[in-house]
Amino acid sequence: MDSFAKAVVGLTASVLLLLLVALPLLYVDPPPPGFVESFVLTAVFGLAASLLSLVPGLAAAVAARRGGAWGALAQVLYIPAVVPPTSVGVLLLASFSLPRLFCGGGVEVLCASASFVSEHVINRPLGVLIAMAVMALPTSFSIFDGALREERAEAFFRALGFSGLRLLLLLLLSLRSATASALVFSWIRSFGELGVLLIFASYPVTASIYIYQAWLSYGVGPAVGASLAVIAAVAALAFVARRWLS
Repeated sequence: MDSFAKAVVGLTASVLLLLLVALPLLYVDPPPPGFVESFVLTAVFGLAASLLSLVPGLAAAVAARRGGAWGALAQVLYIPAVVPPTSVGVLLLASFSLPRLFCGGGVEVLCASASFVSEHVINRPLGVLIAMAVMALPTSFSIFDGALREERAEAFFRALGFSGLRLLLLLLLSLRSATASALVFSWIRSFGELGVLLIFASYPVTASIYIYQAWLSYGVGPAVGASLAVIAAVAALAFVARRWLS
């Protein structure tokens, strides 16, 4: 690395550490009750959502490699990454509210669906899982897309006659670093999903919702304490993952 690149990296890293760690430490207070529970909840739901995103993300990457209409359709998985998360939350809320909207006509199946959504999806654990899985898809897709550009595993397994789900499962096992990267970094992203969860599934309380509520209820200090705790845990994992999976 030349001296100019080192200077740019050093300056940028220093500014970020100053703005995101050093200066906020002047405000830090212990997080209010519930921090550990929200962190564990986010970790569990984020892991489940990341696992759910692996096969669709890989399938989209394979389709994108083939080109054509299916390759173009695969790009839809990028939508959650290129629009504001609040928009994703609004759109999910609108979609899942449709059964209640049309239930007034007396259609039994729509009223039953509206009841299920109200009781089990919106602002419920299933809603958190759905929102996190939707937001995890772009990460899995982009990582597998990059991996398949450099690997010939797909052509090798197709030459052996594998296709469909068996092909995808073999690719997941073959592209171990990419699979682990997709899992880890989509899981890490789940800790930052405020916009979509705030609108679509704000309960049970995940880490991002907890920090937002701590700021509203207790002020900057406790919210800073919770934020720095999340940064310490997640940034350390991201650093280890990048070193291990590079």
